[in-house]
Amino acid sequence: MRKETDYRFHILLRGVVLIGFFLLLFKLLLSGDIQNFIAPKMIPFSYLSVIILLVLGVIQIWRSGSKNRTDLFCNCGFDHNNAGSFIGSFFIYSLFLTPLLIGFWFPDTVLDSSIAAKRGINYGANLSEQNSEDAYLSAENTYNNVGLEGDNGIVVDPLAENNLYEGYDESMEYKNREELKKELLNSSKVVVKDEYYLDSLDIIVNNINAFVGKEIELIGFVFKEPELAADQFVVARFAISCCIADSTVFGIIASTDMSHPVITDEWIRTTGIISKTTVDGFELPMIEVKKIERIEQPEDPYVYELYMP
Repeated sequence: MRKETDYRFHILLRGVVLIGFFLLLFKLLLSGDIQNFIAPKMIPFSYLSVIILLVLGVIQIWRSGSKNRTDLFCNCGFDHNNAGSFIGSFFIYSLFLTPLLIGFWFPDTVLDSSIAAKRGINYGANLSEQNSEDAYLSAENTYNNVGLEGDNGIVVDPLAENNLYEGYDESMEYKNREELKKELLNSSKVVVKDEYYLDSLDIIVNNINAFVGKEIELIGFVFKEPELAADQFVVARFAISCCIADSTVFGIIASTDMSHPVITDEWIRTTGIISKTTVDGFELPMIEVKKIERIEQPEDPYVYELYMP
């Protein structure tokens, strides 16, 4: 009878743990703070997890109080009684209870420059395609041959500074990276939108010469890379593929004078002219800052990988 009582207690405790994870996940979904931990594409799976955790937790709690021994023991021929020591059981349950206590007790925080300093900065999603004059000429020939036809039937030079595209069309939805690349190359002002942040930076990094002299605007937090000059900093964003465990820091170098002082971790909207600089032997784009606007942290501070073909 003693063993049965102990086993009932363990089943009850397991049910409480499952209900605890259900409540924690439900709280994150209800508050919207779940986006601080996982990418939007993973959130639908969280709703499924909430349902499963609730069902399993209720079943375990119901089993622990059932007077029918067949509900308590499965009669499979194995002894399911917990025969471990108190210290062993305490350690095992603490592995589950500790994250629950942390989740409910501590406030949610957003990744910042302290994490960026440990993980390092990526200045382009694919530096293996290091920019070169050949890459620029290839892009120039491609878009000169394709061209853009205006309402009057005149083919517009895609690389001209003044054409039909005077800015970034916020309503534009790109089917692939080539469409995004074409739009960026034909914009007199490149506005880096959050949903295309990684692809935009990658295109700029790998086609620097085509973008030098263009105006650019983007949002990010300030990160002071120790290896950069005193008047330089990085406009950075954390990119997430699945969850914050695989987060990576992406950014672009900016150069400013004392008329535009910046503070680490503050969020800014930066406007400037794209130029070039060299870091560790790599030629990278750099923003010569013309204007800095201090803003509130975005509702969703992270950017996400879209895997555009």
